[in-house]
Amino acid sequence: MRALPFLLAAASFTLLADEPATHQAAKAKPQHHATTPATTPATAPAAAPAAHGPASAPEGPDSPSAALTELAAGNARFVAGKRVRTLDTGHDASMRAALVGGQAPFAVVVTCSDSRVPDALVFDQEAGRLFTIREAGNAPDLQGIASAEYAAEHLGSKLVVVMGHTSCGAVKAIREANGKPLPGNLWALQAGMSGLLESTPHDPNEDVKAHLARLEETNARRQAQAILDRSSLLRGLVTEEKLWVVPALYNLASGKVQFFKPLSLAPAAPAHH
Repeated sequence: MRALPFLLAAASFTLLADEPATHQAAKAKPQHHATTPATTPATAPAAAPAAHGPASAPEGPDSPSAALTELAAGNARFVAGKRVRTLDTGHDASMRAALVGGQAPFAVVVTCSDSRVPDALVFDQEAGRLFTIREAGNAPDLQGIASAEYAAEHLGSKLVVVMGHTSCGAVKAIREANGKPLPGNLWALQAGMSGLLESTPHDPNEDVKAHLARLEETNARRQAQAILDRSSLLRGLVTEEKLWVVPALYNLASGKVQFFKPLSLAPAAPAHH
């Protein structure tokens, strides 16, 4: 089983405990990025499709912060029941024609395979704009990480969002197994989430639901950090300020996505002479 590092310091997109990721970017930007979004996700305008349908593949945000703002704005539309991009079915044919020649997704979404987490609808983004990697427990294997690298390096994606969700069956299975082997190939799921229970022990005073909620958030943070730790290519893009890697958590009941602070790279240790 591979050991996954545990990210202790990350700020929340909502005001439950920390400041929004995009607000953090404006107030105290991560060391690896210097671009500030023009608007916060709550006030970002909805980007409607062209009135006569796309003549070419739609252009996406041109920076990590703008990409995060666009996802947050799309999620706000989804929560409010005011989706725009995913309701424009009258132009499906022209959209397909525009995408035949290539793709340029502005964001990678690494999320759980759960059927209740439809990422395109959650972020109100039509075909060609999101590069999605779905694995149980949002725990990508090596091929999943390679897919994220392909999107970032070759397709120009500006953002990698690693999104867990509430009521996650994969996290629940890991908790209930409590270290005992799961049947069939589910050992791979346990390997991908190795160390989760140890990093987030059950407090005797908290109920099971509360513990599961903490595990779901912790898993999203850990998986995002693991992707960055296991990919020198992605770390290089982060260093060059071309990419953000952001943990997130989707609430099944409200539809709201809670974004956390973009991951920062640890500064290099000073050389000893």
